[in-house]
Amino acid sequence: MLELLFLLLPIAALYGWYMGQRSAKRDQESVNNKFSRDYVTGLNFLLSNQQEKAVDLFLSMLQKQESENQITTESQFEAELTLGNLFRSRGEVDRALRIHQALDASPHYSIEKKLLAKQQLAKDFMAAGFYDRAENYYILLLDESEFAVNSLTQLMVIYQKTKEWKKAINVSEKLLKIEPDTDKVPLAHYYCEYAQTIKTENVEEHLNALKKALEYSPLCARASILLGDYYLEQYQFKQALVHFEHLVVQDPSYISEVLNKIKACYIALNDLVNYELFLIRANQIKHNSSVDIALTEFIEQKDGITAAHSKLYQQLSQYPNMLTFHRFIHYQINEAEVGKAKDSLVLLHNMVGDRIKKGFQYRCLNCGYQSYRLSWYCPSCRQWEQIKPIHSIDT
Repeated sequence: MLELLFLLLPIAALYGWYMGQRSAKRDQESVNNKFSRDYVTGLNFLLSNQQEKAVDLFLSMLQKQESENQITTESQFEAELTLGNLFRSRGEVDRALRIHQALDASPHYSIEKKLLAKQQLAKDFMAAGFYDRAENYYILLLDESEFAVNSLTQLMVIYQKTKEWKKAINVSEKLLKIEPDTDKVPLAHYYCEYAQTIKTENVEEHLNALKKALEYSPLCARASILLGDYYLEQYQFKQALVHFEHLVVQDPSYISEVLNKIKACYIALNDLVNYELFLIRANQIKHNSSVDIALTEFIEQKDGITAAHSKLYQQLSQYPNMLTFHRFIHYQINEAEVGKAKDSLVLLHNMVGDRIKKGFQYRCLNCGYQSYRLSWYCPSCRQWEQIKPIHSIDT
């Protein structure tokens, strides 16, 4: 009997080990299932803009897995990565950095996972305003095909913020080689920005940069304006007019920005007849109240106040606008007899004039941002070439 007992002991031990393994496996599956449910719950909180609840849930999951060491390495990496992103999204960049730096330094994760951690570190440093640190990480990721497009795109953002236009041009052109359908408008403006920084140092490179801007974006009004300015400064009036008047084809909204320069060129060439024809053609392509005023002034000098008044009334009836209305009141004052009626018109003229001076002159077509000065880059929606003169926008 005793001998039989000794024979049964190894079998009992083996059975006990087998049952223990099954129990442990069931416990692990239970833990993993619980983790998966919590993870999905956290994502649902995030998707429904309940970030505080999402962060609290992910934090408790992280603390539990660290204390019990029960969740798989794969799940742990995902949880910590997500938690770091959540901290960054609510402004706690220092906590996000600690988490992502720990992931990058951990010997337990693969190279692929560490690349993901580096990408998040770059985003953390971007959020903190440490663009040089973010730049270093994005440059490290450039050789990885999976991360190249995003890294080049973010490097464009960095160089735009730091006004390193030559670098912005280089990464933009690299991005175009990988993604030929990339919007070329930002690149055209990088060339314009670069051209303005080197104008006094290297005139030839200045002109070449503006021509490159037009190659990438033929509708880039800014490049044409800058080319026109250069030739006007050199007293090459015909060449200046070629670029200024090309705005009618590119984007007639910006004609008002160069009207005085166009007039100066025609006066220098003693060719006011073609100046009038240009104004008429410009308004036929796209109505612009500044062109209305310029045309009215020309008619007044050529044919007198009555003809100018009649022309302006016609335009005001068809295209009501504060700018043309202000000039129309001016003509009404000239025709009014001395007395209360004329005094009232003078008062109205001054009030409208003050309103025009105090009002915004430019508005972004994309987001509605308004400004007193022309900016080629909207600080609100971060889009290039969307801010237009208000008096040129159809209402």
